[in-house]
Amino acid sequence: MRNKLSPIIIVILIAVLIAIGLFVYILVNSKGNGINFLGNSEEKVIRPVIQLSLNSTEENQEKVTIDVSATTEDEAGVASITLPDGTVLETSETTYDVTENGDYTFSATGVNGQTSMKIITVSNIRIISAKNPYMPEGFTHVGGEVDSGFTIEDKAGNQYVWVPVESGKLSRKTMLDTNYQETSNTSSALVNSVAQNYGFYMARFEASQQDVNGEQVAASMGGKMPWNGLTYQEAANLANDSGVKYGYEGYSTAIINSYAWDTTLEWIDSEVENYSSNTSYGNYSGTILPTGATEADIVKNICDLAGNLREWTSEIFKTSEDTSSKSNKKDKNQENVLHRVVRGGSANLSRTAASHTGWPEDSSDNYWGFRMILFKN
Repeated sequence: MRNKLSPIIIVILIAVLIAIGLFVYILVNSKGNGINFLGNSEEKVIRPVIQLSLNSTEENQEKVTIDVSATTEDEAGVASITLPDGTVLETSETTYDVTENGDYTFSATGVNGQTSMKIITVSNIRIISAKNPYMPEGFTHVGGEVDSGFTIEDKAGNQYVWVPVESGKLSRKTMLDTNYQETSNTSSALVNSVAQNYGFYMARFEASQQDVNGEQVAASMGGKMPWNGLTYQEAANLANDSGVKYGYEGYSTAIINSYAWDTTLEWIDSEVENYSSNTSYGNYSGTILPTGATEADIVKNICDLAGNLREWTSEIFKTSEDTSSKSNKKDKNQENVLHRVVRGGSANLSRTAASHTGWPEDSSDNYWGFRMILFKN
C-alpha cells in the first residue's frame, strides 16, 4: 500500500514555499527601496548639485564672473553656498568675480546637512605685461598692434593709444634737475598704475570739446578743432573730469605729466629716428589745424605731439618763464603763482616735441592746448 502525504503536510509545504518566495522577493527589492535584511529603514543620501559657468570665455578679460547655482532633490532645499574665499551665503544662487587665473572651489550644503563640492578653472584673465594691454570696459580695439600703436575707442568716439612700459618704470628726463618738480596726485597715481600694469594709454589726439548732456567735456577725437586758450588749471580740471563724464569705471583720465610725455617720446624714438629732437614732423604753418590733420605728425598712431598746439603738463617749473611766445596773463602779480611746463611746438612756434618751457599756470594762449592720459586705478 502506497504512502500518501496527509493534507496537513501538503498545506505546510505550500506555506513554506510561499514564505521562501516572499523572503527572496523582499531581499531583492530591498536594494532599491532602502530596506535592509532586518527590515530597518535606510535614509537615501541626497546631496546638492552645483552648476558653475563663466560669464565670458573670451581671452584677455580683466575680470570674469562665475555664475553659481545649487539644486537638490530634497524637499527641504539648499541651505547655503560657500565661496572660494570662505564666505558662506544663505542662498542657492550667486555670482563670484575673479581677476586671476586658477582653480576655484565652491561647495553647497542642503538643509538636510549634506554637502557637495565643485571646481571650475578660469584661464582667460589677461596676463599682465607691456605686450598685453588692458581693455577698459566700454572700449574696443580699433586698430594697430602694441608695436605700431594699439588704439582703443569708447562708445562716444574717444581714442587712446597704449604706451608699453616693459620695465614698469616711467621715464622722466628732468628727474635730476632741481628746476623741475612733478608733485601732482595724478602723476603719482600713474607711476603706481604702470608699476602694476606695464603701460598706460595716451590720448591719440589733442583735447577738443564734446557736448555731453549739455556740458562741454574734454575729448580725444580726430578731425576736431583743439581746445585752446585755457589756463593750466582749467585744462587740468577738464582732463581730470573727462573720464568721470564719460563713465569710465575703474579708470582715470588726467592731464598729461612729464612721466607720460617723456616715456612716450622714448618709445617713439626707439623706432622713429630723431622724432623728439627735430622739427620735421609738426604743424608749424601758422594755422591751427583739426586734430590728426598733419600726416607727418602721426607716429605710433599718436597725432600732433610735436606741433599744432603746445600742450600744458602738470610738471612744475621753478625758474624764469619762457618769453618766446606771447601769452595773455589773467593775473599780473605772478610772485606766488606756480609755473607749469608747456611741451612741444605749435602752429606759430617751431619747437621740437621734446622741448619744455615754464609759464605761470594762470597764463593762456591761443596756441596752447592740452592732452589727456588714461590709466587703470
